[in-house]
Amino acid sequence: MVNFRRWSISLTYVSLLSWIYLTEIVRYWSYMGFTGNFTIVNAAICAAIAVLASSALPDRRDARTILLTCTHYLVILPSAVVLSYSSASLEHYLAFGILWASLTYLSGLRLVMPVIGPLSQTSILALVFGMILLALGLQVAFGGMENFNLDIERVYEFRRETASKLPDIFGYLYSNVASVLVPVALVLSLRFRAYWLAALALVSTVILFGITHHKSALFGPFFVAILYAVFSRIKSPRTLGLAFMAVPALCVAELLYLRFVASYDGAAYITSLIARRVLFVPAMLDGFYVDYFSNAPKYYWSTSRLGAWAVDNPYGVPAPLLIGYEYFSSAEMSANTGIIGSGYSNAGLVGVSIYAVMSGIFLGLLNNLGRRIGHAFVAAVSLTTVFNILTSADLLTAILTHGLLLLLLLLAAFPPELADRRSPQRRL
Repeated sequence: MVNFRRWSISLTYVSLLSWIYLTEIVRYWSYMGFTGNFTIVNAAICAAIAVLASSALPDRRDARTILLTCTHYLVILPSAVVLSYSSASLEHYLAFGILWASLTYLSGLRLVMPVIGPLSQTSILALVFGMILLALGLQVAFGGMENFNLDIERVYEFRRETASKLPDIFGYLYSNVASVLVPVALVLSLRFRAYWLAALALVSTVILFGITHHKSALFGPFFVAILYAVFSRIKSPRTLGLAFMAVPALCVAELLYLRFVASYDGAAYITSLIARRVLFVPAMLDGFYVDYFSNAPKYYWSTSRLGAWAVDNPYGVPAPLLIGYEYFSSAEMSANTGIIGSGYSNAGLVGVSIYAVMSGIFLGLLNNLGRRIGHAFVAAVSLTTVFNILTSADLLTAILTHGLLLLLLLLAAFPPELADRRSPQRRL
């Protein structure tokens, strides 16, 4: 019965995504590289992947189940649609299978994250806010306020200029503060009803956005706070799956309205923003990486500190800029990708396997932390980082620049149940 419910939700979800992909994305965005056509065989492949992936989802009340369920709907099923209908190569299918199997099964290992401290509630809040204020103070001291701007429509106008004027170290500061410190500070402040600290976290968010001009810095903390509220209240992973149905349902509703009510024949805005950009672009870019590097020299981590001393960069530019130029004819476009694309560009399927195994272990460590400090809290503050490493960041780069290492160290310093005294792991 449980598997049937999972299958029905996943099959409905993937069917809606398939209709959106074939009737909207391929039609209006083929110039970007989206391709695909409907056949019974393609549909059967897509359905088989959905059934297999949903059958392997865990059904426990823990951070692992929450994170795997979220990635199932945000990454695995959208990738299945792109793979199935765009005649993907065998290498791409293998890379996808390696990633899925590693995340699903390695995350179930009983791993132990060493405890640092633990620190008290007051010490944790003082540490987090102290690091935020220090990072913002350093950015201001080095001229970060010269291009301060809160106009969300002008972010691209200032972003590159600001980044060029600040030392490279601030690239590390921005991601760690925006992805980890501010969201954790906001959720903890709300959890302990320290509303003046929550207000300080929001002010920090606005200042960080004005300095860096990254939209994620502005909206990320709010998103994490919402996730925590949702994860703290769900009673079953299946409920979370039903919640994700709202994503394709909203896109389908927009398309039906535009086509049959408004008689509008252009590209749909919400569908482009959510379905195309968030769900389908990462899988499309993974396909570009596999296609290009299957017959071209690999990087072997020559653009990272790990391998730069031993291997020469065969192209002179990082992989995202190379793919941006080769597939989008733009020397300035950075086609960022996650585990499949970045792993494959470095060492083919071996690189994907290394990254996938590391990611599965990372999820296992998060689950261990969830058992100690609260599954809902751990899942909420880590989902953005998990999604980034799966879809848009090289894993080794993410360890430092996207907050992965900082997140693990910070959570390891939490005392038991600091994140939620009501023990959310018993209520999920």
